[in-house]
Amino acid sequence: MAKELETGENKIQQICDLLKVETLEPAKKEAAQIIEEAKQEAKKIIGNADKEAQEHLKRAHEQIEKDRAVFQSALQQAAGQCFESLKQKIQSKLFDSELESVIRQSASNPKVVVQLIDAIVKAIDKEGVSASLVAVVPQAVSIDEANRLLADNILKKLEGESVSLGAFAAGAQVKLLDHQLTLDISDAVLKELLGNYLRKDFRELIFQA
Repeated sequence: MAKELETGENKIQQICDLLKVETLEPAKKEAAQIIEEAKQEAKKIIGNADKEAQEHLKRAHEQIEKDRAVFQSALQQAAGQCFESLKQKIQSKLFDSELESVIRQSASNPKVVVQLIDAIVKAIDKEGVSASLVAVVPQAVSIDEANRLLADNILKKLEGESVSLGAFAAGAQVKLLDHQLTLDISDAVLKELLGNYLRKDFRELIFQA
Protein backbone atom coordinates (compact mmCIF):
# COMPACT_ATOMS: atom_id res chain seq x y z
CA MET A 1 0.00 0.00 0.00
CA ALA A 2 2.83 2.33 0.90
CA LYS A 3 4.55 1.52 -2.35
CA GLU A 4 1.43 2.37 -4.35
CA LEU A 5 1.12 5.69 -2.47
CA GLU A 6 4.73 6.51 -3.17
CA THR A 7 4.23 5.67 -6.81
CA GLY A 8 1.18 7.98 -6.95
CA GLU A 9 3.12 10.81 -5.38
CA ASN A 10 5.89 10.33 -7.90
CA LYS A 11 3.43 10.56 -10.75
CA ILE A 12 1.94 13.74 -9.32
CA GLN A 13 5.42 15.16 -8.97
CA GLN A 14 6.20 14.19 -12.52
CA ILE A 15 3.01 15.84 -13.73
CA CYS A 16 3.85 19.02 -11.77
CA ASP A 17 7.36 19.04 -13.16
CA LEU A 18 5.99 18.54 -16.63
CA LEU A 19 3.51 21.38 -16.19
CA LYS A 20 6.27 23.59 -14.89
CA VAL A 21 8.51 22.83 -17.84
CA GLU A 22 5.80 23.02 -20.50
CA THR A 23 3.67 25.86 -19.09
CA LEU A 24 5.30 27.96 -16.41
CA GLU A 25 8.78 28.25 -17.91
CA PRO A 26 7.54 29.39 -21.36
CA ALA A 27 5.20 31.81 -19.61
CA LYS A 28 8.11 33.25 -17.63
CA LYS A 29 10.23 33.56 -20.75
CA GLU A 30 7.37 35.21 -22.61
CA ALA A 31 6.74 37.60 -19.70
CA ALA A 32 10.44 38.45 -19.53
CA GLN A 33 10.50 39.06 -23.28
CA ILE A 34 7.41 41.27 -23.06
CA ILE A 35 8.98 43.24 -20.22
CA GLU A 36 12.22 43.63 -22.19
CA GLU A 37 10.35 44.74 -25.29
CA ALA A 38 8.36 47.19 -23.18
CA LYS A 39 11.58 48.56 -21.75
CA GLN A 40 13.07 48.96 -25.21
CA GLU A 41 9.90 50.63 -26.48
CA ALA A 42 9.83 52.96 -23.49
CA LYS A 43 13.50 53.79 -24.06
CA LYS A 44 12.77 54.45 -27.70
CA ILE A 45 9.79 56.68 -26.87
CA ILE A 46 11.82 58.61 -24.30
CA GLY A 47 14.67 58.96 -26.78
CA ASN A 48 12.34 60.25 -29.49
CA ALA A 49 10.66 62.61 -27.06
CA ASP A 50 14.03 63.93 -25.91
CA LYS A 51 15.18 64.34 -29.51
CA GLU A 52 11.97 66.16 -30.42
CA ALA A 53 12.32 68.37 -27.35
CA GLN A 54 15.89 69.20 -28.36
CA GLU A 55 14.71 70.07 -31.88
CA HIS A 56 11.98 72.34 -30.48
CA LEU A 57 14.52 73.96 -28.17
CA LYS A 58 16.98 74.45 -31.04
CA ARG A 59 14.30 76.01 -33.25
CA ALA A 60 13.22 78.24 -30.36
CA HIS A 61 16.82 79.42 -29.86
CA GLU A 62 17.22 80.05 -33.60
CA GLN A 63 13.99 82.06 -33.67
CA ILE A 64 15.09 84.05 -30.62
CA GLU A 65 18.41 84.85 -32.33
CA LYS A 66 16.60 85.89 -35.51
CA ASP A 67 14.20 88.09 -33.55
CA ARG A 68 17.13 89.57 -31.61
CA ALA A 69 19.02 90.32 -34.83
CA VAL A 70 15.93 91.98 -36.35
CA PHE A 71 15.37 93.97 -33.16
CA GLN A 72 19.01 95.10 -32.99
CA SER A 73 18.96 96.07 -36.66
CA ALA A 74 15.73 98.03 -36.20
CA LEU A 75 17.14 99.65 -33.05
CA GLN A 76 20.36 100.67 -34.81
CA GLN A 77 18.40 102.04 -37.76
CA ALA A 78 16.08 103.98 -35.45
CA ALA A 79 19.05 105.31 -33.47
CA GLY A 80 20.77 106.37 -36.70
CA GLN A 81 17.64 108.13 -37.91
CA CYS A 82 17.18 109.88 -34.57
CA PHE A 83 20.82 111.00 -34.54
CA GLU A 84 20.59 112.27 -38.11
CA SER A 85 17.36 114.08 -37.29
CA LEU A 86 19.08 115.64 -34.29
CA LYS A 87 21.97 116.71 -36.50
CA GLN A 88 19.58 118.33 -38.94
CA LYS A 89 17.74 120.17 -36.17
CA ILE A 90 20.95 121.41 -34.58
CA GLN A 91 22.26 122.43 -37.99
CA SER A 92 19.01 124.22 -38.77
CA LYS A 93 18.80 125.95 -35.38
CA LEU A 94 22.46 126.84 -34.99
CA PHE A 95 24.23 126.84 -38.34
CA ASP A 96 21.53 127.92 -40.80
CA SER A 97 20.03 130.61 -38.61
CA GLU A 98 23.45 131.95 -37.61
CA LEU A 99 24.67 131.92 -41.21
CA GLU A 100 21.54 133.75 -42.34
CA SER A 101 22.04 136.33 -39.59
CA VAL A 102 25.68 136.89 -40.54
CA ILE A 103 24.85 137.23 -44.25
CA ARG A 104 21.99 139.66 -43.63
CA GLN A 105 24.11 141.75 -41.32
CA SER A 106 27.14 141.83 -43.62
CA ALA A 107 25.50 141.87 -47.04
CA SER A 108 23.03 144.60 -46.15
CA ASN A 109 25.90 147.00 -45.49
CA PRO A 110 25.72 149.62 -48.28
CA LYS A 111 29.47 149.42 -48.93
CA VAL A 112 29.31 145.62 -49.33
CA VAL A 113 26.27 145.88 -51.60
CA VAL A 114 28.03 148.42 -53.81
CA GLN A 115 31.15 146.22 -53.95
CA LEU A 116 28.99 143.29 -55.13
CA ILE A 117 27.38 145.41 -57.88
CA ASP A 118 30.79 146.74 -58.90
CA ALA A 119 32.24 143.22 -59.14
CA ILE A 120 29.31 141.94 -61.22
CA VAL A 121 29.35 144.87 -63.66
CA LYS A 122 33.14 144.59 -64.12
CA ALA A 123 32.79 140.85 -64.76
CA ILE A 124 30.17 141.57 -67.43
CA ASP A 125 32.49 144.13 -69.06
CA LYS A 126 35.39 141.71 -68.95
CA GLU A 127 33.34 139.16 -70.87
CA GLY A 128 32.57 141.79 -73.48
CA VAL A 129 28.81 141.53 -72.99
CA SER A 130 26.85 144.59 -74.09
CA ALA A 131 23.50 145.00 -72.39
CA SER A 132 21.23 147.39 -70.58
CA LEU A 133 21.88 146.82 -66.87
CA VAL A 134 19.67 147.22 -63.83
CA ALA A 135 21.34 147.00 -60.43
CA VAL A 136 19.03 146.03 -57.58
CA VAL A 137 19.84 146.69 -53.91
CA PRO A 138 18.16 145.20 -50.79
CA GLN A 139 15.42 146.95 -48.83
CA ALA A 140 17.86 147.86 -46.04
CA VAL A 141 19.93 150.07 -48.40
CA SER A 142 18.69 153.41 -49.62
CA ILE A 143 18.88 154.14 -53.35
CA ASP A 144 20.54 157.52 -52.76
CA GLU A 145 23.28 156.05 -50.60
CA ALA A 146 24.00 153.25 -53.06
CA ASN A 147 24.18 155.74 -55.97
CA ARG A 148 26.54 157.92 -53.95
CA LEU A 149 28.88 155.02 -53.18
CA LEU A 150 28.98 153.62 -56.72
CA ALA A 151 31.78 154.79 -58.98
CA ASP A 152 30.62 157.12 -61.76
CA ASN A 153 31.73 154.76 -64.52
CA ILE A 154 29.62 151.96 -62.99
CA LEU A 155 26.64 154.20 -62.35
CA LYS A 156 26.62 155.38 -65.98
CA LYS A 157 26.29 151.77 -67.16
CA LEU A 158 23.03 151.34 -65.24
CA GLU A 159 19.57 151.97 -66.68
CA GLY A 160 18.59 155.49 -65.60
CA GLU A 161 22.03 155.81 -63.98
CA SER A 162 20.58 154.63 -60.71
CA VAL A 163 20.07 151.44 -58.72
CA SER A 164 16.63 150.00 -58.03
CA LEU A 165 15.16 148.70 -54.79
CA GLY A 166 14.51 144.94 -54.54
CA ALA A 167 12.40 142.70 -52.31
CA PHE A 168 15.29 140.78 -50.76
CA ALA A 169 17.03 141.44 -47.43
CA ALA A 170 20.72 141.51 -48.35
CA GLY A 171 23.16 141.14 -51.23
CA ALA A 172 22.58 142.46 -54.74
CA GLN A 173 21.24 141.60 -58.19
CA VAL A 174 22.21 142.80 -61.65
CA LYS A 175 19.75 142.25 -64.48
CA LEU A 176 20.79 142.10 -68.14
CA LEU A 177 17.61 143.38 -69.77
CA ASP A 178 18.62 142.57 -73.36
CA HIS A 179 19.40 138.99 -72.41
CA GLN A 180 16.56 138.51 -69.89
CA LEU A 181 19.14 137.30 -67.39
CA THR A 182 19.57 138.09 -63.69
CA LEU A 183 22.89 137.67 -61.91
CA ASP A 184 21.70 137.00 -58.38
CA ILE A 185 23.90 137.38 -55.29
CA SER A 186 21.05 138.04 -52.89
CA ASP A 187 20.98 136.72 -49.32
CA ALA A 188 19.25 133.45 -50.28
CA VAL A 189 21.88 132.67 -52.92
CA LEU A 190 24.74 133.66 -50.64
CA LYS A 191 23.37 131.43 -47.91
CA GLU A 192 23.23 128.48 -50.29
CA LEU A 193 26.71 129.12 -51.72
CA LEU A 194 28.39 129.63 -48.36
CA GLY A 195 26.38 126.85 -46.74
CA ASN A 196 27.69 124.30 -49.24
CA TYR A 197 31.26 125.16 -48.28
CA LEU A 198 30.79 125.63 -44.55
CA ARG A 199 28.18 123.02 -43.66
CA LYS A 200 30.60 120.07 -43.79
CA ASP A 201 33.13 121.82 -41.55
CA PHE A 202 30.35 122.77 -39.16
CA ARG A 203 29.07 119.19 -38.93
CA GLU A 204 32.59 117.88 -38.35
CA LEU A 205 33.19 120.48 -35.66
CA ILE A 206 29.93 119.76 -33.82
CA PHE A 207 29.56 116.00 -34.34
CA GLN A 208 33.13 114.91 -35.05
CA ALA A 209 31.65 113.08 -38.09
